[in-house]
Amino acid sequence: MKDSSPVTGPARHLSDAIAAIDAAFGPGYAREHPELVASLVQSATIEAAVARGYGAHQEALAAAREISAEMGATILKLKPRIFG
Repeated sequence: MKDSSPVTGPARHLSDAIAAIDAAFGPGYAREHPELVASLVQSATIEAAVARGYGAHQEALAAAREISAEMGATILKLKPRIFG
């Protein structure tokens, strides 16, 4: 039975790099220049990691803003009880 799951991660970067190089320079060029394939795979992997990190940072920032707003509202509600 063949696995029909989509190719992801570094394997996808490899197949995308080979296809892009062969499309730009002609069939078989990627096979003859593995250093070019490696550099494109490395660049794509770094770019994906940066994008993932940026997304996580944005989520954390949004959560911090929400928590900050909730804390401010709570402090304002408690202010009369604490300070009279």
